[in-house]
Amino acid sequence: MSMTTFFGFLNKSIRLAIAVALILMVGFVFANVVLRYAFNSGLTWSSEVARYLFVWVVFLGSILAVVEHSHLGVDILARHVPGWLQKSFFLLATALTVAVMTLVVKGLLVLIELNVGITGPATDIPINNYYYAGMVAAVLMSVVMAYQAISFVLTGRNGPTWANDHDVEPRL
Repeated sequence: MSMTTFFGFLNKSIRLAIAVALILMVGFVFANVVLRYAFNSGLTWSSEVARYLFVWVVFLGSILAVVEHSHLGVDILARHVPGWLQKSFFLLATALTVAVMTLVVKGLLVLIELNVGITGPATDIPINNYYYAGMVAAVLMSVVMAYQAISFVLTGRNGPTWANDHDVEPRL
């Protein structure tokens, strides 16, 4: 399987997971509101499950943002330098980001170890699911960024949106 096929599959899988999670979140919260106001009862677990789903949606969305180069960035300097320097900037930014993701993973491993056996009060779902979402996101974002950086440096493809954008006139 080529990397393009893998990233296409990853992109579609994450989009599907986000869509399902959003539908479940809205359904659980809506059902809880209806039950509370119409029947004077409720689902004790719905807000807790919605919170877990929300955390996963945020982290999965951050992976998609990396794949699509949609994260915010300041490109005022990078877009106006030669291509070789753009590649150097992108490689440096990627290396720093992957280093930070490594620190995030180390911190999450500590949190996972500290919270073993602790569960949510209404669902008995392990609290570590919050940290697993961050772990999955940090690892996948690092893999995607490393691939994009190597591909951009070696082939000029998969670069950031500001790369090789020398035809644009500066705006005042």
